[in-house]
Amino acid sequence: MSTSWMGGENPMAFYGHLFSPYRIGNLELRNRIVMPPMATHFAGEDGTVNDRHIAYYLRRIRGGVGYVTFEHTGVLKQGRAFLNMTLIDSDGQIPSFRRLTEAIHREGGKIVIQINHAGRQTSSSITGSPTVAPSAIPCPVRKEMPRALSVEEIHGIVEAFGEAARRVKEAGADGVEIHMAHGYLLCQFLSPFSNQRTDEYGGDEAGRMRMALEVLQAVRKRVGPDFPVLCRLSADEYVEGGLRLSDSQKIAKALERHGADALHISACVGASGYLNHPPYYAEEGVFVHLAEGIKAVVGIPVITVGRIRTPELADRVVKEKKADLVSMGRALIADPDLPKKALVGRREEILPCISCNRCVQSIRKGALQCAVNPETGREAVFQLKRAERPKKVWVIGGGPGGMKASEIASERGHEVTLFEEKGELGGRFLLAALPPKKEVLREWVEYMKRRLEKLPIKILLGKRFDLSLLKERRPDVIIVATGARSFYPTIEGIEEAKVIAVDEALEGPMAVGQKILIVGGGGIGAEAADYFSEKGKEVTVVEMLDGIALDLVGHLQHFLNVRLKEKGVRILTGAKATRFEKNDLWIENREGMKKLEGFDSIIIAMGSVSNNDLTQSLKEEVGEVYVIGDASKPREVMEALFEAEETALRI
Repeated sequence: MSTSWMGGENPMAFYGHLFSPYRIGNLELRNRIVMPPMATHFAGEDGTVNDRHIAYYLRRIRGGVGYVTFEHTGVLKQGRAFLNMTLIDSDGQIPSFRRLTEAIHREGGKIVIQINHAGRQTSSSITGSPTVAPSAIPCPVRKEMPRALSVEEIHGIVEAFGEAARRVKEAGADGVEIHMAHGYLLCQFLSPFSNQRTDEYGGDEAGRMRMALEVLQAVRKRVGPDFPVLCRLSADEYVEGGLRLSDSQKIAKALERHGADALHISACVGASGYLNHPPYYAEEGVFVHLAEGIKAVVGIPVITVGRIRTPELADRVVKEKKADLVSMGRALIADPDLPKKALVGRREEILPCISCNRCVQSIRKGALQCAVNPETGREAVFQLKRAERPKKVWVIGGGPGGMKASEIASERGHEVTLFEEKGELGGRFLLAALPPKKEVLREWVEYMKRRLEKLPIKILLGKRFDLSLLKERRPDVIIVATGARSFYPTIEGIEEAKVIAVDEALEGPMAVGQKILIVGGGGIGAEAADYFSEKGKEVTVVEMLDGIALDLVGHLQHFLNVRLKEKGVRILTGAKATRFEKNDLWIENREGMKKLEGFDSIIIAMGSVSNNDLTQSLKEEVGEVYVIGDASKPREVMEALFEAEETALRI
């Protein structure tokens, strides 16, 4: 791929298709980049839009996106997908949405609001009433038995969609998107996977389409002929008995005939497993072929989505006419300024999304966060102010936390020196990037290196910090970001056994033999198994818990398990390591004691312990000492970066 944009040439020569203007109905767009609807969980139970929403969406508008799609918003309380979902179920909600649209328009931006009813893909504890669906078939994920809707109730929900669209228009939005995808109610009616009705709302393709088409007609009736109406579809549900592309092509043509202005083409339902948020194990642009298939049969604009992280891929999709517009969801969560940076030739400054899906996990535990951008979700409160009194700040450790702390402290005007004992910045994140499909983590390290190079930071590589340095100079502040090291458990025989820590094994794979035993099947151990099996090694993994990689995000856990199974990795779960004997290991499982023998190498992957031995001595020498990231407590990169930023903002 050409990188001559770094030389200052006109970026339009590279991204001219992506940054060409476009139109959906009478909605004029400055470029082809769309922020798709993504749940944030920022709302309270009243479902109103708040300052946190406004700041979050404004940040993406300021970054240059063509338009933002506001997250799926309930047309009825009884149809919300989660408690913190925004609602547009009454006219009383219009003022809060108007605050949002007016803020967007003041910045010259455009906003479309998505409306939705969850159907069976929720729970009665959320809706306050029994869940409903086309048929009394439980959602395979939620497992709660829904009640089949009566024809009269269907008519009521159709009207609710129409009224919600009217409110969207009255609130000042630039368009409305009807959610017919991802296993929610309208998708449930469209699909034989969930619709087994025999009346006019089921039975055949025309019957299954009826409710969606009636909703589209009700929406069009309320908003008029000139207001942009988009429909989102799962062109392939990736479940047995569900919609396939050929089915969705027929649906798309029907929606076009009934007045849809554009189609936003996605994939999957809640029961599709872990492809619905494709992580780094999935190919980039994984669903583009679906949009291409829909575009082949309709004449209205088609939007694509699905792990499109880079302007190069997005531009190529438009250039090759596989779609008219490109949704870049998680990429814009990671870097709101991606469009603006790409447009003006600052491609190397784009903060890469690493497709780790911590954003997806975060909304299931609270509200939206991003592993690589601590500001995401905090736009309303984040302020990077110059320090009132610049200080001499020493940062010990050049892993993710140390790099982030150095960046923020320097941007605030502090005099920063960064010590890293190895010859390269990145810390254990460099090791995390080694297993197959995880190369994208290395992109983040390279991005951070470029960030630090542009700041007045003194970086000392190959410089192990020791207390004697304090005799030469004394900083005002020390940030201890020395990370963590592999944990060696107290197991009989381990001191005499030929074991190696997982970090050492990854750093020096040539020292690892052909037949490998990995003790510890958490994320690190499982990924090491993937790494060494890729190199043709014969790998066995022993894990005390009932599954492996249980500490990883569910999507990663799923794909990793599939990979290990395909490679023939032997996995022993529910097995406790009890005694080492040179190259052998005794384990205890449900069947009793068992000896595993004949290994060339035994790798220990049983967690980490903090590297913070200097902390107490430093506190005795320097008045202001902070311990961050894994040096404080071994955790994930998201926690390390958040803690680093918070610390640097306090100095």
